[in-house]
Amino acid sequence: MTNNNDCFKNDPQHALLTVEKTLQQIKQAIEPLKTRQTLAIRDALGRTLAENVVSSINVPPHRNSAMDGYAINSEFLTSAPPLQLTVIGSSFAGNPFHGKVSVTECVRIMTGAMMPDDCDTVIMQEDTLRTENIIQINKQHEKAQNVRHPGEDIAKNTTVLKAGRQITPADLGLLSSIGISEVTTYRKPKVAFFSTGDELKSLGETLGPGDIYDSNRYTLFGMLTKLDVDILDLGVIADDKTLIRETLEKAASEADMILTSGGASVGEADYVSEILQEIGQVNFWKIAMKPGKPLAFGMINNTPYFGLPGNPVSVMATCYLFVQLAITRLKGLDDNNHLSLQARCLNPLNKAPGRTDFQRGILKQTTDGVLTVETTGLQGSHILTSMSLANCFIVIPQNSGNVAAGETVEVLAFNGII
Repeated sequence: MTNNNDCFKNDPQHALLTVEKTLQQIKQAIEPLKTRQTLAIRDALGRTLAENVVSSINVPPHRNSAMDGYAINSEFLTSAPPLQLTVIGSSFAGNPFHGKVSVTECVRIMTGAMMPDDCDTVIMQEDTLRTENIIQINKQHEKAQNVRHPGEDIAKNTTVLKAGRQITPADLGLLSSIGISEVTTYRKPKVAFFSTGDELKSLGETLGPGDIYDSNRYTLFGMLTKLDVDILDLGVIADDKTLIRETLEKAASEADMILTSGGASVGEADYVSEILQEIGQVNFWKIAMKPGKPLAFGMINNTPYFGLPGNPVSVMATCYLFVQLAITRLKGLDDNNHLSLQARCLNPLNKAPGRTDFQRGILKQTTDGVLTVETTGLQGSHILTSMSLANCFIVIPQNSGNVAAGETVEVLAFNGII
Protein backbone atom coordinates (compact mmCIF):
# COMPACT_ATOMS: atom_id res chain seq x y z
CA MET A 1 0.00 0.00 0.00
CA THR A 2 1.17 3.51 -0.67
CA ASN A 3 1.73 5.70 2.40
CA ASN A 4 1.29 9.03 0.64
CA ASN A 5 -0.33 11.26 3.25
CA ASP A 6 -1.39 13.81 0.60
CA CYS A 7 -4.32 11.56 -0.23
CA PHE A 8 -5.73 12.01 3.26
CA LYS A 9 -5.45 15.74 3.87
CA ASN A 10 -8.83 17.23 4.68
CA ASP A 11 -10.44 19.41 2.07
CA PRO A 12 -11.64 22.86 3.11
CA GLN A 13 -14.49 22.65 5.61
CA HIS A 14 -17.87 22.06 3.97
CA ALA A 15 -16.26 21.60 0.51
CA LEU A 16 -17.80 18.86 -1.61
CA LEU A 17 -15.41 16.49 -3.35
CA THR A 18 -16.57 15.41 -6.80
CA VAL A 19 -17.19 11.75 -7.53
CA GLU A 20 -14.41 11.81 -10.14
CA LYS A 21 -11.90 13.29 -7.68
CA THR A 22 -12.89 10.76 -5.03
CA LEU A 23 -12.33 7.87 -7.45
CA GLN A 24 -8.97 9.32 -8.46
CA GLN A 25 -7.74 9.64 -4.87
CA ILE A 26 -8.84 6.11 -3.97
CA LYS A 27 -7.17 4.72 -7.08
CA GLN A 28 -3.91 6.51 -6.26
CA ALA A 29 -3.92 5.32 -2.65
CA ILE A 30 -4.27 1.58 -3.24
CA GLU A 31 -1.72 -0.79 -4.73
CA PRO A 32 -2.25 -4.42 -5.81
CA LEU A 33 -1.57 -7.31 -3.47
CA LYS A 34 1.66 -9.13 -4.27
CA THR A 35 1.21 -12.51 -2.57
CA ARG A 36 1.17 -15.30 -5.17
CA GLN A 37 -0.56 -18.66 -5.18
CA THR A 38 -0.27 -21.61 -7.55
CA LEU A 39 -3.74 -23.02 -8.15
CA ALA A 40 -5.34 -25.78 -10.17
CA ILE A 41 -7.16 -24.08 -13.02
CA ARG A 42 -10.60 -25.03 -11.64
CA ASP A 43 -9.73 -23.09 -8.47
CA ALA A 44 -8.36 -20.12 -10.42
CA LEU A 45 -11.61 -18.82 -11.88
CA GLY A 46 -11.92 -15.10 -11.13
CA ARG A 47 -8.34 -14.79 -9.90
CA THR A 48 -5.76 -12.43 -11.35
CA LEU A 49 -2.88 -14.00 -13.25
CA ALA A 50 0.50 -13.16 -11.76
CA GLU A 51 2.52 -14.45 -14.73
CA ASN A 52 2.12 -14.69 -18.48
CA VAL A 53 0.88 -18.04 -19.78
CA VAL A 54 2.84 -19.30 -22.82
CA SER A 55 1.70 -22.22 -24.93
CA SER A 56 4.16 -25.07 -25.43
CA ILE A 57 2.08 -26.58 -28.27
CA ASN A 58 0.18 -25.63 -31.39
CA VAL A 59 -3.62 -25.55 -31.24
CA PRO A 60 -4.81 -27.37 -33.20
CA PRO A 61 -1.77 -29.67 -33.08
CA HIS A 62 -2.39 -31.10 -36.56
CA ARG A 63 -4.37 -30.44 -39.72
CA ASN A 64 -7.98 -31.44 -39.14
CA SER A 65 -11.37 -31.13 -40.71
CA ALA A 66 -13.73 -28.26 -39.92
CA MET A 67 -16.70 -30.22 -41.31
CA ASP A 68 -18.19 -33.68 -41.65
CA GLY A 69 -17.47 -34.65 -45.24
CA TYR A 70 -14.80 -36.11 -47.49
CA ALA A 71 -11.06 -35.40 -47.54
CA ILE A 72 -9.63 -35.15 -51.06
CA ASN A 73 -6.58 -34.04 -52.98
CA SER A 74 -7.43 -30.66 -54.57
CA GLU A 75 -5.64 -31.60 -57.81
CA PHE A 76 -8.81 -33.51 -58.68
CA LEU A 77 -10.76 -30.23 -58.66
CA THR A 78 -9.02 -29.01 -61.82
CA SER A 79 -11.49 -31.01 -63.87
CA ALA A 80 -14.99 -29.68 -64.47
CA PRO A 81 -17.82 -31.17 -62.35
CA PRO A 82 -19.50 -33.53 -62.00
CA LEU A 83 -16.62 -35.47 -60.49
CA GLN A 84 -16.57 -38.94 -58.95
CA LEU A 85 -14.21 -40.32 -56.33
CA THR A 86 -13.85 -43.66 -54.59
CA VAL A 87 -14.19 -43.75 -50.81
CA ILE A 88 -11.34 -45.88 -49.44
CA GLY A 89 -11.63 -45.37 -45.69
CA SER A 90 -12.61 -43.12 -42.78
CA SER A 91 -10.92 -40.68 -40.41
CA PHE A 92 -12.45 -40.04 -37.00
CA ALA A 93 -11.31 -37.77 -34.18
CA GLY A 94 -8.79 -39.86 -32.25
CA ASN A 95 -8.75 -42.57 -34.93
CA PRO A 96 -7.12 -41.16 -38.09
CA PHE A 97 -6.74 -42.77 -41.52
CA HIS A 98 -3.08 -43.73 -42.17
CA GLY A 99 -3.15 -45.10 -45.72
CA LYS A 100 -2.22 -43.53 -49.05
CA VAL A 101 -4.91 -41.58 -50.95
CA SER A 102 -4.64 -41.18 -54.72
CA VAL A 103 -6.04 -38.22 -56.68
CA THR A 104 -9.17 -40.16 -57.64
CA GLU A 105 -9.82 -41.36 -54.08
CA CYS A 106 -11.20 -39.78 -50.93
CA VAL A 107 -11.61 -40.50 -47.22
CA ARG A 108 -14.79 -40.07 -45.19
CA ILE A 109 -13.85 -37.59 -42.44
CA MET A 110 -15.54 -36.19 -39.32
CA THR A 111 -15.21 -32.75 -37.75
CA GLY A 112 -11.97 -32.52 -35.79
CA ALA A 113 -10.50 -35.64 -37.35
CA MET A 114 -6.91 -35.59 -38.60
CA MET A 115 -6.45 -35.00 -42.32
CA PRO A 116 -4.78 -37.82 -44.31
CA ASP A 117 -1.29 -36.87 -45.51
CA ASP A 118 -2.26 -36.87 -49.20
CA CYS A 119 -5.38 -34.69 -48.73
CA ASP A 120 -5.64 -30.93 -48.48
CA THR A 121 -9.36 -30.15 -48.92
CA VAL A 122 -12.66 -31.22 -47.36
CA ILE A 123 -15.90 -31.35 -49.31
CA MET A 124 -18.77 -31.11 -46.83
CA GLN A 125 -21.15 -34.04 -47.04
CA GLU A 126 -24.10 -31.84 -48.03
CA ASP A 127 -22.28 -31.06 -51.31
CA THR A 128 -21.91 -34.71 -52.32
CA LEU A 129 -24.04 -37.58 -53.53
CA ARG A 130 -22.93 -41.01 -52.35
CA THR A 131 -23.74 -44.39 -53.85
CA GLU A 132 -22.05 -47.23 -51.97
CA ASN A 133 -18.31 -46.37 -52.18
CA ILE A 134 -18.60 -43.64 -54.80
CA ILE A 135 -19.26 -39.94 -54.17
CA GLN A 136 -20.20 -37.42 -56.81
CA ILE A 137 -19.36 -33.70 -56.60
CA ASN A 138 -21.63 -31.55 -58.75
CA LYS A 139 -20.14 -28.07 -58.32
CA GLN A 140 -16.77 -26.31 -58.14
CA HIS A 141 -14.96 -26.06 -54.81
CA GLU A 142 -11.97 -24.17 -53.43
CA LYS A 143 -8.61 -25.70 -52.62
CA ALA A 144 -7.93 -26.09 -48.85
CA GLN A 145 -11.52 -25.32 -47.86
CA ASN A 146 -12.87 -26.62 -44.53
CA VAL A 147 -9.39 -27.47 -43.21
CA ARG A 148 -7.96 -26.25 -39.91
CA HIS A 149 -4.19 -25.84 -39.79
CA PRO A 150 -1.70 -26.40 -36.92
CA GLY A 151 -1.42 -23.32 -34.71
CA GLU A 152 -4.39 -21.64 -36.39
CA ASP A 153 -5.90 -20.88 -32.98
CA ILE A 154 -2.75 -20.83 -30.83
CA ALA A 155 0.81 -20.98 -32.14
CA LYS A 156 3.52 -22.68 -30.11
CA ASN A 157 5.57 -20.32 -27.88
CA THR A 158 3.01 -17.50 -28.03
CA THR A 159 1.61 -15.76 -24.93
CA VAL A 160 -2.04 -16.73 -24.67
CA LEU A 161 -2.92 -14.95 -21.40
CA LYS A 162 -1.07 -11.98 -19.93
CA ALA A 163 -0.31 -11.25 -16.29
CA GLY A 164 -2.96 -9.00 -14.78
CA ARG A 165 -5.88 -10.73 -16.49
CA GLN A 166 -8.86 -11.94 -14.49
CA ILE A 167 -9.44 -15.58 -15.41
CA THR A 168 -12.80 -16.23 -17.10
CA PRO A 169 -14.64 -19.49 -17.86
CA ALA A 170 -13.43 -19.23 -21.47
CA ASP A 171 -9.86 -18.94 -20.16
CA LEU A 172 -10.25 -22.24 -18.29
CA GLY A 173 -11.02 -23.92 -21.59
CA LEU A 174 -8.13 -22.12 -23.26
CA LEU A 175 -5.70 -23.22 -20.56
CA SER A 176 -6.85 -26.82 -20.74
CA SER A 177 -6.54 -26.77 -24.55
CA ILE A 178 -2.79 -26.18 -24.20
CA GLY A 179 -2.37 -28.72 -21.40
CA ILE A 180 -2.01 -26.22 -18.55
CA SER A 181 -3.30 -27.65 -15.26
CA GLU A 182 -2.00 -24.97 -12.84
CA VAL A 183 -1.48 -21.22 -12.96
CA THR A 184 0.17 -18.64 -10.70
CA THR A 185 -2.27 -16.04 -9.43
CA TYR A 186 -2.47 -13.33 -6.80
CA ARG A 187 -4.40 -14.27 -3.68
CA LYS A 188 -7.88 -12.97 -3.00
CA PRO A 189 -8.21 -9.80 -0.92
CA LYS A 190 -9.67 -10.31 2.55
CA VAL A 191 -12.27 -7.73 3.56
CA ALA A 192 -13.42 -7.21 7.15
CA PHE A 193 -16.64 -5.34 7.88
CA PHE A 194 -18.94 -4.48 10.75
CA SER A 195 -21.78 -2.17 11.68
CA THR A 196 -21.90 0.19 14.64
CA GLY A 197 -24.79 1.46 16.72
CA ASP A 198 -26.70 0.51 19.84
CA GLU A 199 -29.94 0.70 17.86
CA LEU A 200 -28.90 -2.11 15.49
CA LYS A 201 -30.16 -5.63 16.16
CA SER A 202 -29.12 -8.85 14.48
CA LEU A 203 -31.68 -11.16 12.93
CA GLY A 204 -33.48 -13.22 15.55
CA GLU A 205 -33.29 -10.52 18.22
CA THR A 206 -36.36 -8.67 19.45
CA LEU A 207 -36.70 -5.01 18.47
CA GLY A 208 -37.14 -2.52 21.29
CA PRO A 209 -38.23 1.11 21.04
CA GLY A 210 -36.01 2.88 18.50
CA ASP A 211 -34.28 -0.34 17.38
CA ILE A 212 -33.89 -1.49 13.77
CA TYR A 213 -32.54 -4.63 12.16
CA ASP A 214 -29.06 -4.31 10.66
CA SER A 215 -29.57 -4.68 6.89
CA ASN A 216 -26.24 -3.18 5.84
CA ARG A 217 -24.13 -6.17 6.82
CA TYR A 218 -26.28 -8.42 4.66
CA THR A 219 -26.15 -6.19 1.57
CA LEU A 220 -22.40 -5.77 2.04
CA PHE A 221 -22.01 -9.52 2.47
CA GLY A 222 -23.83 -10.05 -0.83
CA MET A 223 -21.86 -7.41 -2.71
CA LEU A 224 -18.52 -8.63 -1.36
CA THR A 225 -19.42 -12.22 -2.22
CA LYS A 226 -20.14 -11.13 -5.80
CA LEU A 227 -16.79 -9.32 -5.83
CA ASP A 228 -15.11 -12.66 -4.98
CA VAL A 229 -13.17 -11.73 -1.85
CA ASP A 230 -12.57 -13.55 1.40
CA ILE A 231 -15.00 -12.14 3.96
CA LEU A 232 -14.53 -11.46 7.68
CA ASP A 233 -17.91 -10.44 9.15
CA LEU A 234 -17.28 -8.91 12.59
CA GLY A 235 -20.96 -8.37 13.35
CA VAL A 236 -22.66 -5.44 15.07
CA ILE A 237 -20.39 -3.52 17.43
CA ALA A 238 -22.03 -1.53 20.22
CA ASP A 239 -21.20 2.14 20.83
CA ASP A 240 -18.37 1.31 23.18
CA LYS A 241 -15.07 3.10 22.51
CA THR A 242 -12.82 0.31 23.75
CA LEU A 243 -14.73 -2.36 21.82
CA ILE A 244 -14.77 -0.35 18.59
CA ARG A 245 -11.04 0.35 18.86
CA GLU A 246 -10.24 -3.31 19.48
CA THR A 247 -12.40 -4.35 16.53
CA LEU A 248 -10.74 -1.88 14.16
CA GLU A 249 -7.27 -2.98 15.27
CA LYS A 250 -8.22 -6.65 14.88
CA ALA A 251 -9.57 -5.95 11.37
CA ALA A 252 -6.43 -4.04 10.38
CA SER A 253 -4.21 -6.92 11.50
CA GLU A 254 -6.20 -9.65 9.73
CA ALA A 255 -7.66 -8.09 6.58
CA ASP A 256 -6.58 -6.25 3.46
CA MET A 257 -9.48 -3.78 3.69
CA ILE A 258 -11.92 -2.64 6.37
CA LEU A 259 -15.50 -1.45 5.88
CA THR A 260 -17.82 0.02 8.48
CA SER A 261 -21.32 1.32 7.97
CA GLY A 262 -22.68 4.20 9.99
CA GLY A 263 -21.07 6.41 12.58
CA ALA A 264 -17.97 7.54 10.68
CA SER A 265 -19.00 11.12 9.88
CA VAL A 266 -17.52 14.11 11.68
CA GLY A 267 -19.94 15.51 14.22
CA GLU A 268 -21.92 12.34 14.90
CA ALA A 269 -22.45 11.28 18.49
CA ASP A 270 -20.30 8.18 18.39
CA TYR A 271 -16.73 7.03 18.87
CA VAL A 272 -15.75 5.83 15.40
CA SER A 273 -14.45 9.11 13.97
CA GLU A 274 -12.59 9.89 17.21
CA ILE A 275 -10.86 6.48 17.20
CA LEU A 276 -10.00 6.70 13.51
CA GLN A 277 -8.20 9.99 14.05
CA GLU A 278 -6.18 8.37 16.82
CA ILE A 279 -5.13 5.13 15.11
CA GLY A 280 -5.25 5.88 11.38
CA GLN A 281 -4.70 8.32 8.57
CA VAL A 282 -8.31 8.88 7.63
CA ASN A 283 -9.95 11.68 5.68
CA PHE A 284 -13.59 12.53 6.29
CA TRP A 285 -15.05 13.57 2.96
CA LYS A 286 -18.29 15.09 1.86
CA ILE A 287 -18.92 13.77 -1.64
CA ALA A 288 -20.91 15.74 -4.19
CA MET A 289 -23.22 12.77 -4.78
CA LYS A 290 -26.69 11.68 -3.78
CA PRO A 291 -27.14 9.27 -2.09
CA GLY A 292 -23.86 8.80 -0.24
CA LYS A 293 -22.59 12.25 0.75
CA PRO A 294 -20.55 11.31 3.86
CA LEU A 295 -17.57 9.00 3.35
CA ALA A 296 -14.47 8.30 5.37
CA PHE A 297 -11.44 6.87 3.59
CA GLY A 298 -7.85 6.27 4.56
CA MET A 299 -5.45 3.81 6.16
CA ILE A 300 -5.29 1.99 9.48
CA ASN A 301 -1.81 0.49 9.77
CA ASN A 302 -1.53 0.51 5.95
CA THR A 303 -4.88 -1.28 5.60
CA PRO A 304 -7.39 0.69 3.49
CA TYR A 305 -10.44 1.76 5.44
CA PHE A 306 -13.88 2.87 4.23
CA GLY A 307 -16.39 4.41 6.60
CA LEU A 308 -19.60 4.10 4.62
CA PRO A 309 -22.79 6.04 5.38
CA GLY A 310 -25.49 4.49 7.51
CA ASN A 311 -28.47 4.66 5.18
CA PRO A 312 -28.81 1.39 3.23
CA VAL A 313 -29.02 2.87 -0.28
CA SER A 314 -26.05 5.12 0.47
CA VAL A 315 -24.08 2.07 1.60
CA MET A 316 -24.79 0.24 -1.65
CA ALA A 317 -24.11 3.25 -3.88
CA THR A 318 -20.76 4.04 -2.26
CA CYS A 319 -19.80 0.35 -2.24
CA TYR A 320 -20.67 0.10 -5.94
CA LEU A 321 -18.65 3.19 -6.88
CA PHE A 322 -15.75 3.31 -4.43
CA VAL A 323 -15.28 -0.02 -2.63
CA GLN A 324 -15.56 -1.95 -5.88
CA LEU A 325 -12.80 0.22 -7.36
CA ALA A 326 -10.58 -0.38 -4.33
CA ILE A 327 -11.06 -4.16 -4.46
CA THR A 328 -10.40 -4.15 -8.18
CA ARG A 329 -7.17 -2.28 -7.50
CA LEU A 330 -6.16 -4.76 -4.77
CA LYS A 331 -6.66 -7.57 -7.29
CA GLY A 332 -4.42 -5.78 -9.80
CA LEU A 333 -7.20 -5.53 -12.41
CA ASP A 334 -8.36 -2.87 -14.83
CA ASP A 335 -10.66 -0.60 -12.83
CA ASN A 336 -13.09 0.14 -15.66
CA ASN A 337 -15.96 -2.11 -14.57
CA HIS A 338 -18.97 0.19 -14.93
CA LEU A 339 -20.98 -0.14 -18.13
CA SER A 340 -22.23 3.34 -19.08
CA LEU A 341 -25.12 3.54 -21.55
CA GLN A 342 -27.47 6.15 -22.97
CA ALA A 343 -31.21 5.57 -22.55
CA ARG A 344 -34.45 7.46 -23.02
CA CYS A 345 -35.97 8.34 -19.66
CA LEU A 346 -39.68 7.54 -19.43
CA ASN A 347 -40.36 9.64 -16.31
CA PRO A 348 -39.68 13.21 -15.21
CA LEU A 349 -36.98 13.19 -12.52
CA ASN A 350 -36.50 15.77 -9.79
CA LYS A 351 -32.93 16.98 -9.29
CA ALA A 352 -31.37 20.03 -7.63
CA PRO A 353 -27.98 21.24 -8.93
CA GLY A 354 -24.96 20.71 -6.69
CA ARG A 355 -24.49 16.96 -6.46
CA THR A 356 -24.34 14.06 -8.93
CA ASP A 357 -27.52 12.04 -8.51
CA PHE A 358 -27.50 8.26 -8.70
CA GLN A 359 -31.20 7.56 -8.95
CA ARG A 360 -32.36 3.97 -9.11
CA GLY A 361 -33.82 2.88 -12.42
CA ILE A 362 -35.13 -0.05 -14.43
CA LEU A 363 -33.36 -0.37 -17.79
CA LYS A 364 -35.17 -2.12 -20.62
CA GLN A 365 -34.90 -2.54 -24.39
CA THR A 366 -37.92 -2.01 -26.62
CA THR A 367 -38.82 -4.39 -29.44
CA ASP A 368 -37.19 -1.99 -31.91
CA GLY A 369 -33.93 -1.95 -29.94
CA VAL A 370 -34.25 1.38 -28.10
CA LEU A 371 -32.92 1.50 -24.53
CA THR A 372 -35.35 3.05 -22.06
CA VAL A 373 -35.17 3.62 -18.33
CA GLU A 374 -37.80 4.39 -15.72
CA THR A 375 -37.54 5.31 -12.08
CA THR A 376 -38.19 2.81 -9.32
CA GLY A 377 -40.23 5.42 -7.46
CA LEU A 378 -39.26 7.01 -4.15
CA GLN A 379 -35.53 7.80 -4.13
CA GLY A 380 -34.77 8.39 -0.45
CA SER A 381 -31.49 6.93 0.82
CA HIS A 382 -33.49 4.80 3.27
CA ILE A 383 -35.72 3.23 0.55
CA LEU A 384 -34.02 -0.16 0.22
CA THR A 385 -36.78 -1.43 -2.08
CA SER A 386 -35.52 1.05 -4.69
CA MET A 387 -32.32 -1.01 -4.93
CA SER A 388 -34.14 -4.32 -4.97
CA LEU A 389 -36.28 -3.21 -7.93
CA ALA A 390 -33.49 -1.50 -9.88
CA ASN A 391 -31.01 -2.85 -12.39
CA CYS A 392 -29.14 0.43 -12.97
CA PHE A 393 -28.32 3.88 -11.67
CA ILE A 394 -29.65 6.86 -13.59
CA VAL A 395 -26.74 9.31 -13.41
CA ILE A 396 -27.71 12.99 -13.45
CA PRO A 397 -24.65 15.31 -13.60
CA GLN A 398 -23.68 17.51 -10.68
CA ASN A 399 -24.76 20.83 -12.19
CA SER A 400 -27.92 19.56 -13.89
CA GLY A 401 -31.46 20.21 -12.75
CA ASN A 402 -34.68 18.31 -13.36
CA VAL A 403 -34.95 15.78 -16.18
CA ALA A 404 -38.02 15.84 -18.42
CA ALA A 405 -39.69 12.67 -19.63
CA GLY A 406 -38.25 11.68 -23.01
CA GLU A 407 -34.78 13.10 -22.37
CA THR A 408 -31.70 10.97 -22.93
CA VAL A 409 -29.84 10.16 -19.71
CA GLU A 410 -26.73 8.24 -18.73
CA VAL A 411 -27.24 4.95 -16.92
CA LEU A 412 -24.77 2.70 -15.14
CA ALA A 413 -25.95 -0.87 -15.59
CA PHE A 414 -25.51 -2.97 -12.45
CA ASN A 415 -22.74 -5.47 -13.08
CA GLY A 416 -24.02 -8.26 -10.89
CA ILE A 417 -22.82 -7.05 -7.49
CA ILE A 418 -26.08 -5.41 -6.44
